Amino acid sequence: MLFTRKFWRNYRILIWMCSLALVWIQFAPESKAAQDWTEQIAAFKPMVVNVETMSEIVFETESKGTSFATGFIVDAERGIIATNRHVTGSSPSYVKINFYDGSFTEAKGLYYDPTHDFGFYKIDPAEVQFELQAVQLGAWRELVLGDELLLIGNNEKEEYSIKEGKVANLNVNKGDRHSTYIHTTFDRTGGSSGSPVWNTKGEVIAIHARGTDTSSFELPIDYLVDALSKIQSHTSIQRGEIGVDLELISIGEAIKHFRLPEASRVEIGPSKTGTPKVIQIESMIPQTTGVNYLRASDIIYRINGKLIRDDLYTFDAILNESVGKDVTLDIYRNGEAMTVDVPVENLESKKLRRFVRFAGSIFHDITPQLRRVLYFEGDGVYLPYADAGSSFSRVGLRGRSGNSKIVILEINGEAIRNLDDFIAACKTITDGQHTYVVVRDFNRFDSSPTPKSLTVNLKLDSLEVFEWNESQLDWDQVDVENNAEH
Repeated sequence: MLFTRKFWRNYRILIWMCSLALVWIQFAPESKAAQDWTEQIAAFKPMVVNVETMSEIVFETESKGTSFATGFIVDAERGIIATNRHVTGSSPSYVKINFYDGSFTEAKGLYYDPTHDFGFYKIDPAEVQFELQAVQLGAWRELVLGDELLLIGNNEKEEYSIKEGKVANLNVNKGDRHSTYIHTTFDRTGGSSGSPVWNTKGEVIAIHARGTDTSSFELPIDYLVDALSKIQSHTSIQRGEIGVDLELISIGEAIKHFRLPEASRVEIGPSKTGTPKVIQIESMIPQTTGVNYLRASDIIYRINGKLIRDDLYTFDAILNESVGKDVTLDIYRNGEAMTVDVPVENLESKKLRRFVRFAGSIFHDITPQLRRVLYFEGDGVYLPYADAGSSFSRVGLRGRSGNSKIVILEINGEAIRNLDDFIAACKTITDGQHTYVVVRDFNRFDSSPTPKSLTVNLKLDSLEVFEWNESQLDWDQVDVENNAEH
């Protein structure tokens, strides 16, 4: 026999499967075509801007130099442009806004968020050569997994480069205190910081914040909308602070390793964004209100009686509404249920509003962000940058960015608790005076207090104090003699 029984059996099965496939193709619904963005891209481009910043004075861990990023117009009448907080920074800088038609104008820093990665610039619309158009803002909560998205930015410094992607996850935590992010499939997006992300309805639902070679992470636009509405209504922005760094862990991990009761699995239920998760405290920030009530590894189960699950956005919103009051947290600590009332501070009040330039270096008070990054519990004044060869450049190492990470603890035997103490000590120092300081250098592996001797050269930089002028959106030099006890 040329063909065996096995051959004919397999042949009949193959014919049957082909017939079934043809029937499925005939009656299957048409697959959804990919979104055609052609017309929308042309309409959106005038709303997107290229941001160029030049910084010579830096605060905290920011770097000097020129950088390029993206922004987009959110209020055409007032000339408000949105971008990332890591773009605006908090330091004095020159900002140039380049438009799609080749024109440009200067901008000033209007606002930067102390918790989330967004900020606003302000320009004068009268100086722009065309009529500004603002993007239409949408809502992140309306997204579903698989939704198609569009990003227009300045990828690799190439202006108005286009990225198409989809929603991969609606709630991931990328380590920014308690910010939620949208995980998307945009590929490498270097230089696109601050880019708007549109849905298919033509609404901006997120701002690009960070990415890798294969993925991208977008901050939901709702964070920006909340702050923008307060700016537009001349209402003070409040950012609730209890000093917690949060992370999301799976419900299974919480039950197995942190003794969350098994019954919580049913109460929390399934997640719309992926694996069911709960909020856990990753670390506490020194000198914040929460350190006396909360610990790392605590699981936050309810806030003000609301079952919080993995909802970082709502957690943040409730903190903002509770500034000046206590927030009630139901937590699990190693399996034990506890209820704690934690005072909520306003993180906005702890922003830098004053700095000193002295002997070729910059000095300012220690911020909550620095306490978080350095895990520093003490008092002192921070030195972020010293000119090469200047007096204070000798007291510690410089990082790859050229920045110092030095805390001044003492000057000539006097304790330096804050910037007022530092100003008072500097007033007693004359040009060429031998000066004794005690510092902690966080660029060193061993950052324990270390005494240093230096000779202060004041020929180029005597004591100068600068304060933030809210009405002018700029830094003003103030009278040193009358600038004390702030």
